[in-house]
Amino acid sequence: MNYSIIIGIACLVVCIHKTPIYQRILQKLKWDRKPFNCVLCSTFWLALVVGLFTDPVNSIFISSTAAVLAEIIDIQIHKI
Repeated sequence: MNYSIIIGIACLVVCIHKTPIYQRILQKLKWDRKPFNCVLCSTFWLALVVGLFTDPVNSIFISSTAAVLAEIIDIQIHKI
């Protein structure tokens, strides 16, 4: 199990969701709905795709762990 992939995907998606450019792109393309505006959902699907290429056997574990970690990071960022 490569934990650096899980942590990296979680941090990357949270950082992407916090940028104003990403939010403007979602509004412009009218994609401002799930799974694009939800940190948990978009992390799960992105990590699932990455997991299928890197470790197909554990791809569900990788994607679910990265999604929960991204949600925890997002909650901690909102507390600041």
